[in-house]
Amino acid sequence: MTNRILKFVPFLLAILLLVPILTVTATGNDGDESNGENTVANTGRIVENIDDNWKFHKGAQGEEEDFSAVEFNDSNWDEISLPHTWNAEDGADGGDDYYMGDGWYRKQLNIPESYEGKELFLQFEAANKEAEVFINGEPVDTHIGGYTAFAVDIGEHVDFGQDNTIAVRVNNEVKDSMPLSGDFTFWGGIYRSVNLVVTDKTHIDVQDNGSNGVYVSVPNDESIEETAEVTVEAPVVVDETDAETITVETSINNAEGEEVTSTEMSEENGVFMGEMEVDNPRLWNGVEDPYQYTVEVNVTRDGEVIDQVTDEVGFRYFSVDPDEGFFLNGESYPLRGVNIHQDREGYGNAVPEDVREEDFELIEEIGANTIRVAHYPHSQYVFDKADEMGLVVYTEIPFVNEMTSTTEFAENAEQQLTEMIKQNYNHPSIVTWGVHNEIGYNDFVLDSDLTEEEQYEMATELVQRLSETAKELDPERLVTQAIVQSQIDENLDWGSDESQNGGNDEIDKFIDLSSMNLYYGWYSPKSATPELDNFLTDLHETYPDAVLGISEYGAGGHPHQHDIVDEDFEWNGMEDSRSDWHPEEYQNFYHEENYNIIEDHPELWATHVWNMFDFGSDDRDEGNNPGINDKGLVSYDRQLKKDSFYFYKAQWNEEDPFVYITSRRYTERPESTTPVKVYSNLDEVTLTVNGVDYGKGEKQQTGVFVWDNVELNADDNVVVATADTADGENVTDSVNNWGIINATDIKTLVDNLEEEGEFANDDVARSLNIHLNAINRFEDVGQADKVVKHMESFNHLLDHQNEDDLISKKAYNNLKYKADTLIEKWE
Repeated sequence: MTNRILKFVPFLLAILLLVPILTVTATGNDGDESNGENTVANTGRIVENIDDNWKFHKGAQGEEEDFSAVEFNDSNWDEISLPHTWNAEDGADGGDDYYMGDGWYRKQLNIPESYEGKELFLQFEAANKEAEVFINGEPVDTHIGGYTAFAVDIGEHVDFGQDNTIAVRVNNEVKDSMPLSGDFTFWGGIYRSVNLVVTDKTHIDVQDNGSNGVYVSVPNDESIEETAEVTVEAPVVVDETDAETITVETSINNAEGEEVTSTEMSEENGVFMGEMEVDNPRLWNGVEDPYQYTVEVNVTRDGEVIDQVTDEVGFRYFSVDPDEGFFLNGESYPLRGVNIHQDREGYGNAVPEDVREEDFELIEEIGANTIRVAHYPHSQYVFDKADEMGLVVYTEIPFVNEMTSTTEFAENAEQQLTEMIKQNYNHPSIVTWGVHNEIGYNDFVLDSDLTEEEQYEMATELVQRLSETAKELDPERLVTQAIVQSQIDENLDWGSDESQNGGNDEIDKFIDLSSMNLYYGWYSPKSATPELDNFLTDLHETYPDAVLGISEYGAGGHPHQHDIVDEDFEWNGMEDSRSDWHPEEYQNFYHEENYNIIEDHPELWATHVWNMFDFGSDDRDEGNNPGINDKGLVSYDRQLKKDSFYFYKAQWNEEDPFVYITSRRYTERPESTTPVKVYSNLDEVTLTVNGVDYGKGEKQQTGVFVWDNVELNADDNVVVATADTADGENVTDSVNNWGIINATDIKTLVDNLEEEGEFANDDVARSLNIHLNAINRFEDVGQADKVVKHMESFNHLLDHQNEDDLISKKAYNNLKYKADTLIEKWE
């Protein structure tokens, strides 16, 4: 592309929601009882949730077994409800040994006689990663792709007026489809809801790549502020008897329920299209005003509505500039936000919507205006919430790290992309479709004898194919890539017409946005953190036509590991990142330094912190938290906001005044003199400690206030930070549990660990406490050399207990940390 400003549509986007018009009970003409599930109906269409009363078995069927058979006895199977994953317990406990294989689901579903003559579908919102559906023992359909919805036509396979056996075999093994690998657990199961959809023979297509069958688009032009020209398309399956009797109409209502415009739709090749105009529409304007309209499509026969689909949509337009970043509705709108995965402690990826709600409450609190949903499409609930909250969304297919050389892989990749786009076409929040994440991380092609050049050529061909498919399906949005740093030049050949370092100058740019996964100061030494600035500056100069962003940056942080991070603190990069030591203060340092640099680069179209929440990655074993990627700003169970959460709240949340004392969980410090740091979105912060006024903090950067050489008592310190709002309201935060570490603190920890069953036998705690009692006596009389000597002996004992498997890893790491802190105090 030669234009420096790339403009693409904002067009109406919406939710795959079937808004209920009335509530009915699904009963047969002869008095058949319903399935007892939640049932809602649009006019002419019934959508019945069937999440309850399933049976589940983990494991493959034997050679002589048929788990799909009607007569199969499943009485000893587990009784479960959806959403469900079989990896809730083993998917994030470390060891990279979670179950991957077949899981079987069965359910008895009564189909009332009143449904005879209708079309019947099972609508799966997602099942990871391969799902084979059986009805009454007969295979009906197989879907490959674990993160998008699909619908199965079951009308010819059911018996009316009686129970029918639904069986679903789900498999989460790595096969010849995306993703082949990734730094996240591949949770297995039917982990989103399943619905029974009942329609007339003539109906809006239920099987159009899992979408709701309604597509709304608008020109990407500022002219929509005066008049928005709206096009609505809907594929309709028309029964042969209805060719001359049906009418398809569409209308748009505002948020107050008032009709704005309507029209009758015309048909061409099975797709009905209608064009309308909306004068002076209220724009969907990000977090400031995420206003939405409702589009309704009705299919009528002789004046009677026989099918209806409604969707919430929003009018907006956007553009990007290689020098100035992202624009929304003609105004500069820097995108600053977070990545999210979909799993949570205790649930895996099978998180109910009422629980997932908390994620968005936290995202709202932190003040982000964008999210990247990684590394796959999330549920409709997630995109609906983004629409509602005004969050700009970057979503992507699970094309992670590498590909295979097979035709099947490429075709399935294109299929998953098509499903993602069609299912999410109407969401105003989504501005870009991601076509890969870190392709070429190791090799471009998995287990291949191809040369590097041949692999790159094959990857280029597939990524270009995906990009072209995305633009054909949706010419109004951008296409994005997330680049691993080791493949910057190779991938930027796709996102720029410049060619560097041996790149292929014959490759025309086919990627609109090039975001990068950058970890300066985490996988590289602490001293390398400032290099991010020069890297971004040089890259922008080298590829002036590329629209650059940061799709990931982040650092691990354990909220109960602490250290003073000053000029003497050492972090050597990769080795330390893989260690058990991830002090919370270093995560703070990382984000302060990186964000300070980001703010000096307005050319970045978007930046996304990795990650909003800790998430499951079962092969990880670091940060004293096996099975968890601990780069989240919030803990895996969502119960603890790490310090860095409040750093970003100070940057992004201008509505809720606050002050927050960092390192608040650093309760056992090695010295009586300590630095204090406070995050706040107010202009000035003052500090008192034990009644001593330390005055206003030095402003390190926006939102960060520091005090050096604060004196602490041995224990029971009262630390209070205070700030005033513009209207005079006083805002405070306090902690009262800081102290100076001593042997008694370690002895208390030993006792607690023994109660929690972290030791193999009683002798472990007894031998540790013998050392600690002696150390406590030396502390009382101030014999520093003997304290250090006996603590070193204590450490040797810990090492031996660890080697002999007498002590858990958790206990070993926690005790070693406290022992080293006590040694530091007395040395």
